[in-house]
Amino acid sequence: MNTPQQIELIIEPSGRKLNLPAGANLLQAAREAGLAVNAVCGGNGTCGSCKVKLISGEFSGITPKETLLRQKGSLPSDERLACLTTALSDGKIHFRPESLASAQRLQLEGELNVIALNPAVKRLDIDLSTDLSGQKLSAAESVRETIKVNGYLLTDLPESMLPMLTTLLEEHQQKVSIVLHGQQIVAALPPDQHMLGLAVDLGTTKLAAYLVDLETGQTLASGGALNPQVAYGEDVISRIQYADEHTDGAVTLQKAVIECINALAAELTAKLGLTSAAIVDAVIAGNTAMHHLLAGLPVHNLGTAPYHPSQVDAMIMTANGIGLKLAENASVYLPPNIAGFVGGDHIAMLLATRARHTLKTVLALDIGTNTEISLLHKGRHLACSCASGPAFEGAHIRSGLRAVPGAIERAFIDGSEVKLQTIEDQAPVGICGSGILDTVAELRRNDLIDQRGAFNKEDPRLTMNGGQPEFMLVPAEHSATGHAISLNRQDVQEIQLAKAAIRSGIEVLLREADCSAEEIDLFWVAGAFGTYLDLTNCQRIGMFPTLPLKRFRQVGNAAGSGARELLVSIDKRAEAESMLEHIEYVELTTVKDYVEFYMDAIGLE
Repeated sequence: MNTPQQIELIIEPSGRKLNLPAGANLLQAAREAGLAVNAVCGGNGTCGSCKVKLISGEFSGITPKETLLRQKGSLPSDERLACLTTALSDGKIHFRPESLASAQRLQLEGELNVIALNPAVKRLDIDLSTDLSGQKLSAAESVRETIKVNGYLLTDLPESMLPMLTTLLEEHQQKVSIVLHGQQIVAALPPDQHMLGLAVDLGTTKLAAYLVDLETGQTLASGGALNPQVAYGEDVISRIQYADEHTDGAVTLQKAVIECINALAAELTAKLGLTSAAIVDAVIAGNTAMHHLLAGLPVHNLGTAPYHPSQVDAMIMTANGIGLKLAENASVYLPPNIAGFVGGDHIAMLLATRARHTLKTVLALDIGTNTEISLLHKGRHLACSCASGPAFEGAHIRSGLRAVPGAIERAFIDGSEVKLQTIEDQAPVGICGSGILDTVAELRRNDLIDQRGAFNKEDPRLTMNGGQPEFMLVPAEHSATGHAISLNRQDVQEIQLAKAAIRSGIEVLLREADCSAEEIDLFWVAGAFGTYLDLTNCQRIGMFPTLPLKRFRQVGNAAGSGARELLVSIDKRAEAESMLEHIEYVELTTVKDYVEFYMDAIGLE
């Protein structure tokens, strides 16, 4: 009897890799990976809710049920139904958020500062009900006249806005509010509706969006989503390669993230009973690669030494020019980039943490697939970027996955007992970044692994699998997937490589600034992943230097907070743009002895 061929299937957005027999059903594979996929009909192809995009690989042919759904327009041409599709080779698939019953945990909140409001858009209230001039002007002519009387001499009222304007005047007793950006009219609003803005932290893996009242500074709603570009590559380098190797690759990546932002904008405004057309200004902050892909700029140079960006200075673009469905003439502000791999999101983080407004020595880092680090010491500001990779998102870890319900996020080894905490206290389906880091730190604390990361094969708490030792976190019979959750030497090594990238970056900056680790007064850890880290364990494995815990501060999504500051204040935009003159960027690949720093940082302290 022939044994079915084994294939490897990568399932996004969890990032889980499964070894399956060829011909495995995609819905069952997703459930095995711990994803709660919507399938109301029970998987017989009638409800159409388990839509999946086939990214790479070979799959079974389209079925008559799917063909019928496509003819009805309910199944996009580039998607299939997971319940009716089987995998025939190694490949990758991606489930959209609407196909999932449970969402990945996203860190949205960061600390907010009180700042003076000075948005880029201004409001002009117009009341035609009290016109005593005696002139018989049309509504449009009266509005034009009022705009010019108020000093907007170069402003023209677009013909396309007249139907909306007329309707608003009729519905609100000849009163209307005009929103202007400089001399351009952005939108017409009901007189009682505040101006709304959208701030987005565009991460490599995750997006966080905030709907902000531009007249009060209040955040009215917030939401997050997985960056759909992960379906085309886990990190910025793989996405740059995708853009290079496919004729429409860059357009595909741009469209994917624009659709995601549009969905978030619609979702947030719907909470207020409005549409995204009510958003009159926007700020989007991301690393340089995310920035370029969003703006439609070339990304090839970002993947080739010396990694020069196509654009460093801040940009203002029309929202509809890149496909964003906001107010008719809304603009999008993109903060400046520092270098090829340090972008506007790091600028936003620096704004929010007020790192530049202290005389103390500050180290601030935003941990992610790409980690940006700044060191401010004795008047100098140095920055670098570390390719920490997707291991902290669970990639390349056998039982690894992103921060979804059921993911192990905390681990503690107490003698022969393993104590675990999962997200939302659900049955374990795998292990996410903070849980992996905790486990490695605990293995080291308990001498189950040595400083090199090698297992102590004599320890009875280890089990053998294929002749290799591993540490069992959850036996198969106690996991939600029916598969054991464990870490082996290769898993430990992935964390060693990721943390070494961060620690070596820190050490290079310290040397460049002639500063010792002990001189760091404030150590700020930003980012979604950084929020859930156990700082003691970070020091235990050598990712961070050993310092008193009181010097550390986990500041949440500081990039999102900074993006909101840029949204409500043009003064903050000017401050962001002025930073470029003072930041010394250190390209780690050009540091002659960087490899030595990196190798020294691989060991577990």
